[in-house]
Amino acid sequence: MKAPGTITEFVAEELRNRIVLGTLQPGAKVPVYEIAASLGVSRVPLREAVRQLEAECLVVNLPRRGTVVRELSVVDLRDSFEILQAVEPIAARRAAASKDPVLAAEMERWLERMDDLFDRRVSQTSEDMLHAHRQFHFALFRAGGEGVLQRHLCMLWNTCERYVMSSLPDVDRQLAAAREHAELVRRIRAGDPEGTAEVLRQHLSASLACSLRYLEGKGFDIG
Repeated sequence: MKAPGTITEFVAEELRNRIVLGTLQPGAKVPVYEIAASLGVSRVPLREAVRQLEAECLVVNLPRRGTVVRELSVVDLRDSFEILQAVEPIAARRAAASKDPVLAAEMERWLERMDDLFDRRVSQTSEDMLHAHRQFHFALFRAGGEGVLQRHLCMLWNTCERYVMSSLPDVDRQLAAAREHAELVRRIRAGDPEGTAEVLRQHLSASLACSLRYLEGKGFDIG
């Protein structure tokens, strides 16, 4: 997905980042007018951005409360990851089958960026880390082709990343994820569609398990 271009896209990205990073906590009222003022935008693109995030199931509109951040949910977590696990391997296979050195180089660049941030002890829940991680995966999504697949992958990824970010810091998981990311790049460079898809499935399964442990620690019944 390309960088935000319109004012609405810019505002949606700002709000999305705050929700994924936990700056806007689950259940918190979204102060739409204060945010409009802080971003220097009118209320029209802000309302459009809120509607977009509502479609992404990141916010909900409640009677007498207005717009609030959607609560964390075991059902949402499992559903989001289950769909992502079914769909993202499609893009992974296409990426590897393309044998595109530019794609592999771009993913490697974002991988190196994440490694650098980790070495400098930048918080895993920082905007810089979120941006690098998002761009790593979105490069893969772009290789799957524009249109329905890419749009839904981006939406699902942000929903899942909200739970991943909540479960951090987990140093062991961070290190394992770095190895999985590196293996994804290696498989794509090798032009190995099925191997790439399998590494991706393992990566998503491990991220789901970590997120479920976090919710269980918070008192959720994970079943």
